[in-house]
Amino acid sequence: MPDLYSRRSFIAGVITAGMLSTATGYLLTRRTPVTLTLVTGGDATGGRSLLINLWNRFNPDVRLDVLTVNSSTRDQYDKFAGTRADIYNLDVIHIPRFAARGRIAPIDPPDGITLLAPVQRVSQVEEGSARLWAVPLNTDVGMLYRRITDKRATDAEPEIGRLVADRTQVRQLAAQLATEGSTTDEAFVINVLEQALAQDRTILDERGVVSTSLGQWQRALAPLAAALRDNRIVAVAGEEKTNAAFQERNLRYMRNWPVWFPAIDREERDKKPGTAAIRLGRLPIGVLGGQGLAVAEDTGYRDEAEAVIHFLTGMPAQKLLATYGFAPTASEAYNDPEVKAAMPHLEIVRSAVEDAHPRPMSAGYADFAQVFRQHTYDYLYRGVQLTDGFVEGMQGALR
Repeated sequence: MPDLYSRRSFIAGVITAGMLSTATGYLLTRRTPVTLTLVTGGDATGGRSLLINLWNRFNPDVRLDVLTVNSSTRDQYDKFAGTRADIYNLDVIHIPRFAARGRIAPIDPPDGITLLAPVQRVSQVEEGSARLWAVPLNTDVGMLYRRITDKRATDAEPEIGRLVADRTQVRQLAAQLATEGSTTDEAFVINVLEQALAQDRTILDERGVVSTSLGQWQRALAPLAAALRDNRIVAVAGEEKTNAAFQERNLRYMRNWPVWFPAIDREERDKKPGTAAIRLGRLPIGVLGGQGLAVAEDTGYRDEAEAVIHFLTGMPAQKLLATYGFAPTASEAYNDPEVKAAMPHLEIVRSAVEDAHPRPMSAGYADFAQVFRQHTYDYLYRGVQLTDGFVEGMQGALR
């Protein structure tokens, strides 16, 4: 569909041009120029880098220097906390820990945006408060990709829990259900949580509270254990390897994040004549992801840092990041006619985000994830039954 991609590129160019005038609205002048440090993980798409370059182009007196710290989700807190910064780009699960340790300061969101409810909830200082610990840069939620080979055929959107339980579906689904160490552990935790939610919607609630019923966990994970035991799922470690398995093996289904959709969709259409389309479907309940920009408590340039964050997270920035595959955080971006025309798949992404559940939003999340990964991995792959020690370990980590 060259028209779709031409339009997407055109919209990206229009938004970028519009961002130039937006940047002038944040123009800051100082008698003594300063450089702010943004500590972040990598930027695989280039969208965030483009926004930062636009800021620097129009703010020579308040420049933003990006310090990329390579880390896994598991060790991000320690590495980020040990690095001097004015602004942190935090994974949502690290926001409570940074706040509890007094490392970040509350901030108001930029004008003109209405955050989607789950996105607002994981960042707000307290329930009902408009102030945030971190302004969401992008949100994220697990999605079910499916390959369409004949548009004339009936295309009922599948449900991942039924796919996993269906013994006739053999090795047609790729998901991050294997792990190769700390860099892929978090993806494994998220995917197992999503599989449990597909069987029992109450096992992790909308505020990230996990069930402490052992029997509930045993029932929720039993279909996944059976599918892995029977070798009916392509279990892969990490997002990139999941993409590779889906494409190289011509699998029908894949669980991954929506940010990969534009690249995968275009490559499939360009290189595989047998693929009529790649479509996105939602999970019954996905796990909420995303990143947020937070002001360091000890920065000497709080006003400047807040101006940078508002520029990088405002409505024009949300629209631009959407063209790079990111899921916007604000309802206004999803409602924008140009964005809807260029990226129609975002409508179902929005639906998935609005119903997504967060991981436990606690300063003890890292310990929870370690306990969860150890017990569920042993259960799924080594046949070690879940016991009271599993739920007690989760409770202890989150206490």
